[in-house]
Amino acid sequence: MTDHRWTPRENDVTDALRAHYAPPTDERYWDVLESRILAHVARGGAGEGWWSALAEMARPALAAAAILVLVAGAAVVNTRQLDARNAYASVISAAPPSVESSARLSSTPDGDATINYILSH
Repeated sequence: MTDHRWTPRENDVTDALRAHYAPPTDERYWDVLESRILAHVARGGAGEGWWSALAEMARPALAAAAILVLVAGAAVVNTRQLDARNAYASVISAAPPSVESSARLSSTPDGDATINYILSH
């Protein structure tokens, strides 16, 4: 390691790691650990895995999924109804034909304006 102002020296880090990972000095620790391991093996060790937490969450997860499906279905139905209303309204209330402004009509000859009006529809 480099000797920077903000980093501890390499020996300090090594000593701190050795103290942290040193084995327990109390012999009772090892006896308690052994008894816990043997008790776990005697129970068969089943039912205490990471998957047991998933089993506890199965019912709430299914309820949440059902609610999500209902909300999504209602959103789809609402969107289809809105699209149908908009399509119906666009057919029923057709926009009137556009009328060219008088300024444009006055700048073109009468025959050209009539032909442009007829061709635009």
